Amino acid sequence: MFLGVSASQCNSPYPKSDEGKSILYTTFVEEPKHLDPAMSYSTDESVLMCQVVEPPLQYHFLKRPYELEPLTAEAIPQATERRVMFGGKAVDATVYTVRLKKGIVYQDHPCFVEGNRRLTRGDVRDVQSVWDIKAMGTRELVSGDYANGIRRLSDPRLACPILSTLAQNMLGMGEYAKMLEGKLDGEREARRRAGGVLYNQEKDEKYNPIRLDYGEGAEGFPFVREVDRYTFEVVLQRPYPQILYWMGMAFFGPVPPEAMEFFGQGAILEKSIVFDRNPVGTGAYVLWEFDPTNQIVFRRNGNFREERYPDLPKPKADDAEAVARYEEVKGVGMLEDVGRRLPMIDTVVLRMEKETIPRWNKFMQGYYDYETTENKVADFFDEAVSLNSKGDMVLSEAMASRGIGMMSSYPASMSYYAFNMNDGVWGGCTTEKRKLRQAVSMAFDTEERIGVFFNGRGVPAQGPLAPGIFGYETGEQGVNGKVFRWDAARGRAVRRSLEEAKKLLAEAGYPGGYGADGRPLTIQYITAANRAGSQALLDFFKKQFTKLNIRLDIEVSDYNRFRDRVDKGNFQFLDWGWVADYPDPENFLFLLYGPNGKVATGGENVANYRSAAFDELFVKMRAMANTPERLEVIRKAVEVLREDSPWIFGENMEVLVLAHSWYRNPYPNGVAYNTWKYRRIDVEKRREYLRRENRPLWWPLAALGAVLAASSLPGLRVAVRHFRET
Repeated sequence: MFLGVSASQCNSPYPKSDEGKSILYTTFVEEPKHLDPAMSYSTDESVLMCQVVEPPLQYHFLKRPYELEPLTAEAIPQATERRVMFGGKAVDATVYTVRLKKGIVYQDHPCFVEGNRRLTRGDVRDVQSVWDIKAMGTRELVSGDYANGIRRLSDPRLACPILSTLAQNMLGMGEYAKMLEGKLDGEREARRRAGGVLYNQEKDEKYNPIRLDYGEGAEGFPFVREVDRYTFEVVLQRPYPQILYWMGMAFFGPVPPEAMEFFGQGAILEKSIVFDRNPVGTGAYVLWEFDPTNQIVFRRNGNFREERYPDLPKPKADDAEAVARYEEVKGVGMLEDVGRRLPMIDTVVLRMEKETIPRWNKFMQGYYDYETTENKVADFFDEAVSLNSKGDMVLSEAMASRGIGMMSSYPASMSYYAFNMNDGVWGGCTTEKRKLRQAVSMAFDTEERIGVFFNGRGVPAQGPLAPGIFGYETGEQGVNGKVFRWDAARGRAVRRSLEEAKKLLAEAGYPGGYGADGRPLTIQYITAANRAGSQALLDFFKKQFTKLNIRLDIEVSDYNRFRDRVDKGNFQFLDWGWVADYPDPENFLFLLYGPNGKVATGGENVANYRSAAFDELFVKMRAMANTPERLEVIRKAVEVLREDSPWIFGENMEVLVLAHSWYRNPYPNGVAYNTWKYRRIDVEKRREYLRRENRPLWWPLAALGAVLAASSLPGLRVAVRHFRET
């Protein structure tokens, strides 16, 4: 009976019933913490959330640079200036009017059945997940769902990570948040009085949460307003074009009030069924199974509207860069499915795979459809990629022979190394302090780090912007002249010499690495790199400073203590990174805006850098459209940063995607997360690969069978017994 098992099933981690179905198999590494639109912020959470929850806008799947397009909205909303009432008086405001497409409906869900919002313990005795409740319904998406979701961001219980940013720009949002806090405080005080001295607030609210009607009293706070069933307005205190990018994120997703009512029931909460693990939306997929220690499963949303795979218009012949990009997209087959209805995959299965080796082995066997260097596939880099005669990365013959393809992209992210500008040694913008930071920036060889630790996947950053972001420039125009020089003969930037760095160090008051007091310059570097294998990286850091005879005092701690020291400014030097919320230069340059100082305001400016010249340029730039005038302002702002050098500009990393031939449309998108709907699986190609690459080795069993059969002979029984006894 065992010998009759199909070859493709011998090692398969999936049930035989799934064979031949349109299923995408992939992995996750860490348990997602939040799947609530108000709280979900990390990339791994967004990948899950955005398959279900749809904000008004999305990014075009194929266009580069990244471009927003309507998702549930009819069109990209345009800004209008007008006066609105707030606080009893008319004030100037910038208003974006969002008009929704009609006929969009939610996934089938129990929350849309009125009786399911009045459940008792007896009703849910055998319920383990929302799908155990058989009565389900749906309804149309309306503007009130978006207004409810946006107002809900102000709920202090949710600690929305972008509330402070939005409240700085949306008219009345901060005041609305204070009103909600007052309501909560009032209800909690009433419950305490009613409950007496033994009242336990945490225990009470765990299964009997305070229900807030986010619409009650909202008319006095105009930051979001319902106009009619399909129209709502977002009202800003001042021009803030970046609000459109927020409209492309799950934070601006709709939240049906029925879901809040359903998941707020004590009977449901006692079963540990919470909204934070059960998003409700109109997206292409439904979260069907959520076991964050083992497996997460999404199924096609049967109510999903008609949406088609996008086309990429052919650019004008005189735009050489756009033509080359178009030909690349077309050449790798990304336009073969133009016009096909989405989604093209029925089910997505994600398996927990913490360890690199089994994940890679299963990918090679064909049990996972793609891999990415973000999942530490770089550990197998030599097996996957080789360098050609020009030094360019190409897919290895071993991969190509298996039909595996490779695509690369530069995500909207960057790494950097921050000097604490509040520190007595590094801080300040005197000529000497600038030269000190510039000297270290010259000596710190980011090219070496890219080569040694990232297998050459990346380029040294020349400023604070990532590739693909407006204002990021290549060639001679984009070179950081304080650290590099342009080599016209080789057509690339070359790091300035160590001798130049040592000269600057001496001019800064530290000749040979010694101060005026004769003591060696010693710098404190704090890090949370306390995992096995981190020592090589720490040795690299120490080596960079040793070049200038600067001593690096490395202090390794756990992540919580590390963050506490960063928050308090108790450090001299650290390495950091940023993944953009949206592809706009404002979302990078704000990391060095003075009012965002980490110590002063708790903002993201961990260097605590403050420059009147830069701040003025930043404020001017952030409200501008992407015009040549804005580009010129960005250039001036970046040049101020290069001169002051509050950071060592680190690395712009390249991400590689390795995909099997049956995994279609694997085009990387560094800012969009709702991309599963564009993928397609060629089921027959996968079946053929699995059978070819996972052929069972029957000869050991055959040999064992022969031995067992032969051992039944009298002479051999004696020999076998003798072998066992000896």
